[in-house]
Amino acid sequence: MADIPPADTASRPIVWSIAASDSSGGAGIQADNLTIYDLGGHPCNVITAITAQNSTTVTGVEATSSTLLSEQLNCLLADIPPKAIKIGVIATSEQVIKISNWLANELTSYEQKYDLSIPVIWDPVMLASVGQSLTDHSNAPTAQDYLRLAEEVTLLTPNLKELEALASPIGSLPNDNDIKLKLNAFAHYIKTNVLLTGGDIANSQSQDWLAAQTIEHTSEQHQEQLIGFCNDKIQTHHNHGTGCTFSSAIATTMALGYPLLDAIVIAKAYVAQGLTCGYATGQGPGTLARLGWPVELQHFPAIKLPNHPVLDSHADLPFAPVSTPLKVYPVTESLSVLEQALKGGALTVQLRIKRTSDKEQLEKDIKQAIRLGEKYKAQVFINDHWQLAIKYKAFGVHLGQEDMLLADLVQISQSGLALGLSSHGYFEMLIAYKLSPGYLAVGHIFPTTTKSMPSQPQGLHKLTRFCQLLKGKIPLVAIGGINQGNLEQVQATKVDDIAVVRAIEHAEDPASSWQKLQTQWLALS
Repeated sequence: MADIPPADTASRPIVWSIAASDSSGGAGIQADNLTIYDLGGHPCNVITAITAQNSTTVTGVEATSSTLLSEQLNCLLADIPPKAIKIGVIATSEQVIKISNWLANELTSYEQKYDLSIPVIWDPVMLASVGQSLTDHSNAPTAQDYLRLAEEVTLLTPNLKELEALASPIGSLPNDNDIKLKLNAFAHYIKTNVLLTGGDIANSQSQDWLAAQTIEHTSEQHQEQLIGFCNDKIQTHHNHGTGCTFSSAIATTMALGYPLLDAIVIAKAYVAQGLTCGYATGQGPGTLARLGWPVELQHFPAIKLPNHPVLDSHADLPFAPVSTPLKVYPVTESLSVLEQALKGGALTVQLRIKRTSDKEQLEKDIKQAIRLGEKYKAQVFINDHWQLAIKYKAFGVHLGQEDMLLADLVQISQSGLALGLSSHGYFEMLIAYKLSPGYLAVGHIFPTTTKSMPSQPQGLHKLTRFCQLLKGKIPLVAIGGINQGNLEQVQATKVDDIAVVRAIEHAEDPASSWQKLQTQWLALS
């Protein structure tokens, strides 16, 4: 049977788990299947080994032959191809080599044939949680075998012991007590994203560190650096299968269309909520609960960006409040359109000028926009150019993620300006939320041609989930491709406000277009 491309519209994307069976049901294939289905995927299994284990011990491990392993991989690819792959226990050296070669050849050829990028998440499990080996002692994989496989995956999720074992053949790592330096050096050596999980490190927090390399559909500001994901540690004995659940949750959320950084924060929240309701199955550690998509902010991690420590130090800065609800929020690069929207009754507008070669004209336009706001008693936000917004006393400044990291937030706060921030998914929302802006713009919801974006369209389903997380905590503004034709669908997500660009800028009568949108939005609310 010839292979087929994965379905784009499947209600449950296919997620493969290449791992060992855990007869206790707490980890391995069983934990992966529970997690994948609970988060909205359909699990398919490639079994690497059968284990005999319960909640206190492992009494036996029997590896699948490399021939049968290959048959499983190729049989599935021919009929049920994956949107994402999670790899767990690999029992023998032959299996590691077989999987490495299969990823490098068969899967790569498949991706090239259909112009796809299939994420592969590898949790390099070497020991069971009870401390016993899960590999074949007579033919155990070597660190060199593992390094070969690491080069073929999207993300590696070792704990500290596993990282040290994986890095043992590499003599170039810094001889330093700071594990983050070693992590970063290791990730650069294998040219793969590596997430060091910290749940097994004795402290009050579960702090994971990602040595980020190149990441698809993600701002350059969040690549090629260390990123921390920090939760308060949940004290529970019922934590069997935490690593398996975490890695399969990352794979599933990526299969659902979330980029890697979003997938990590969702998976962290999923594990955190599962630990709060873990339950006993035997005499040893119990199992995580599967409680569906995480929607409680308390379960999501705090983001640490060591390259931008200013974000943590400025978390309590006061910004001027947004006194008038945004409702339908016109965003334009045209002074003429801005003035017409104000004449039509808009009480909040944004001047977003991206073409900045003529600095003198830019300053004139920003000054005029602010004067128009004063004339019509409206809230005028200036996009990006915060120095000019301060100079001419704008009502507020709107910053994208990149500009947020570079702007002088203290000066903006001390000048009495309101602050609006952009985000493009869970990860960026969590970064922006800690600064307590007056509103948080989320986009782009639909495909848009107004600016080049590294992120993919969020869509209505994701927007609904964003609203479930932050509704009532901060005003959320949907932006990107919104018009009269999709206004009712957007309103159904429960988002607070909408920002419109093309629907105003491309209208023959911007004032009338804004008025129609405002009337329709208010009627739907």
